[in-house]
Amino acid sequence: MTAPKSFIKRRFLTFTVAFEIVFSIAFLILYKPLSNTFWLALSPRGTFIRTALFYLSVLALTIVSKVLLGAVEKRMELSVTQMTLWHLGEFACISGIYIAFTYAFHLAPATGQAQMFIRAFLCVGVILFIPYLICLLLAVIKDDREEIRLLKLNNPLTPVPADTPIINLYDHSGVLRISASQEDIVYVESQDNYVNIHYRGDDKLMSYLLRCSTAEIEEALKGSPIVRCHRSYLVNLNRIKVLKHGKSRATIVLSDKDGTEIPVSKSYYKILLEALTPGQIVRSTRNA
Repeated sequence: MTAPKSFIKRRFLTFTVAFEIVFSIAFLILYKPLSNTFWLALSPRGTFIRTALFYLSVLALTIVSKVLLGAVEKRMELSVTQMTLWHLGEFACISGIYIAFTYAFHLAPATGQAQMFIRAFLCVGVILFIPYLICLLLAVIKDDREEIRLLKLNNPLTPVPADTPIINLYDHSGVLRISASQEDIVYVESQDNYVNIHYRGDDKLMSYLLRCSTAEIEEALKGSPIVRCHRSYLVNLNRIKVLKHGKSRATIVLSDKDGTEIPVSKSYYKILLEALTPGQIVRSTRNA
């Protein structure tokens, strides 16, 4: 079973780290009175400083771990088991940092290093595995909801005009992942080895993360009104409200209710300009 796509998104990883920090602080407050070997605390001042330094070290380790996780995930799809083992490795490293701080500040109990490491690992596991598991379940639910939306979008019982062009998009392994009317695809955003398909559904803008290259998507969309406007973006010409162009750069404003803006690079500017109607173009010398 592969890890949920939502779990590896940058925003979701940021949320996971923040949730783990908040949960660990709450655990710290509750657990401190129950242990005579657990030195992390928010008071007095000296202990608070040591605790803050420990948290900063753990935060730095976690950020590095998430960056490396993203780099590995670009090369291969990780399963839930592999993702779990990766996080268990994080727990072990954090336990090592705790022991290093314990000895550095002469706070080591009478127990040996091995026993202290086991206790630290179990404690870190309890603190971090619970929010990790909650975040993983949230990612699974989010992905399931996305699949349900796609199924509704492709529901054969929903009346669709016979002449409506349908676009089929496949992942890097050739598996069909999303089918949609070309009018419902608003824009496509490149994210390393993934592309984020932003489409209209349930009267609002939704997204679907697809593992494939931007070049593959561009080839699949050839002949449709969805064209490249930037190294990282493709946009549906029929979804453009205005093209604002100024001294330094041009910007597309979409017709969605949020007025989403997409950059236009110089290399694609002329092609895009020729494809648009005069009414979609707004000249603005103040556009940054």
